[in-house]
Amino acid sequence: MRLFIAEKPNLAKAIANGLGNGRTESGCIRYGDDVVTWCFGHMLELAWPQEYKPEYAQWRREHLPIIPSEWKYKVKKDSAKQLAVIGSLLREADSVVNAGDPDREGQLLVDEVLEHFKYRGPVARIWLPSLDDKSVRIALNGIKDNAPYAPLRDAARARSLADWLVGINATRALTCKYNAQLSCGRVQTPTLAMIAKREAQIRAFVPQPYFGLQARKDGLVLTWQDAGTGSHRSFDRGRMEGLAQELKGETAVVAEVKRTPKKTQPPLLYDLTELQRDANKRFNYSAKDTLNIMQRLYENHKVLTYPRTDSRYLSADIVPTLKERLKACSVGP
Repeated sequence: MRLFIAEKPNLAKAIANGLGNGRTESGCIRYGDDVVTWCFGHMLELAWPQEYKPEYAQWRREHLPIIPSEWKYKVKKDSAKQLAVIGSLLREADSVVNAGDPDREGQLLVDEVLEHFKYRGPVARIWLPSLDDKSVRIALNGIKDNAPYAPLRDAARARSLADWLVGINATRALTCKYNAQLSCGRVQTPTLAMIAKREAQIRAFVPQPYFGLQARKDGLVLTWQDAGTGSHRSFDRGRMEGLAQELKGETAVVAEVKRTPKKTQPPLLYDLTELQRDANKRFNYSAKDTLNIMQRLYENHKVLTYPRTDSRYLSADIVPTLKERLKACSVGP
């Protein structure tokens, strides 16, 4: 039996449809010798400090830093039932296909389940950047070995352990030192620091009037520019008034007109960050609104590729399908 372990139920359903649908059972879908099951995101989480040593339940400075020699994981409460299903299926499986999302978290999510059950059989990887039927069929025909994707798993795990080490130790250190409930995180704290710094700059800003110079004639507008700095603004009002008096009544002569052809490259494809930025500018969507819309377009309507990537380029496997994709778009409004 070949067992596909997907990151989430809708991804499992797309794979099952690509295989030919099949019979739905509790926690899986069977089709011939293939079985598709699924996770609900990360089903395991790092243990809390007190699960390493009971005394860590008390927050004391002398315990710090807490750096486990071996990391412990525990099963999330709401994942226990489905994880048991996966464990049972792994005992039947001759081989496994990691069907996590095409990113480092998706890689880790399935690999850590295999590690949890100490699975030692062959493992392959299916890479699914799109969930339309044709893309799924192509991916099923291009399943590869899982081993080359180990660096993605390791990167995701390193991120997870760094979050734990910084969050647990720094939060406890600050709370103990200042006798107040203070929170610190690897991403949270520097992000808040950037916001606080910018807010301080805004509050400390003192507006200053600036001056410029323009000449207008028959729709033509000539703007003064500082020869040294290239700026069109000056904070020296006297200098601008002096120039205005000096030039008043003088005749302007166009000495030279230069035209230089320039090429503007088309913009790269959207990644999530760029689309969230534009959606906020044009439609006032929040970042969360845009992500939710993208997820629905990816999972339910199958008209977007995987939205959580930071790549702005097409992958090589999409190139042969471009003509067909462009034709599919040319249906009018």
